[in-house]
Amino acid sequence: MATAHAFHHADVAPLSSEVSTTLSVAAGVAFEVFSDVGEVPRWLPILQTSRILERTRDGRAARVQFTRKLERGSLGYTLEYTYDHQNLNVSWTTPPDSNVVLSGEARFVPLSSRACLMLYRLVLELPIVDDMLTNELDGHPASSVVSEFREHLRRLC
Repeated sequence: MATAHAFHHADVAPLSSEVSTTLSVAAGVAFEVFSDVGEVPRWLPILQTSRILERTRDGRAARVQFTRKLERGSLGYTLEYTYDHQNLNVSWTTPPDSNVVLSGEARFVPLSSRACLMLYRLVLELPIVDDMLTNELDGHPASSVVSEFREHLRRLC
């Protein structure tokens, strides 16, 4: 059986992007909405499905299996989530044996009782099958995700 490293090429660096934006909701509200990771396919169009595999003691999703749309088919992967309630931070990563390398974090910094700063970082290394990534997200996937999340918050709040 081939290892995950068979999918990666040493000369291809992972795509890393970061973005920050102001949201017109309290930091705690943004953190709670973002932390409901089972709902991500409802607001992020490139994801088809999510299935929660494990939960934390307080009921949050700890391991989630996602299906991502591709031009010809789909790609499945699992993310492991960590939540820092005190610092309003959510981080995620794929398991070490995954053929998709994806990690990142979202932090919500209070600005006032009705606004916060969202800091979002995403690192992607997808198999060759997903050659449309650069075109689809213009090489800056964090901006696309944050934009979709901001619209989701507008619809909710």
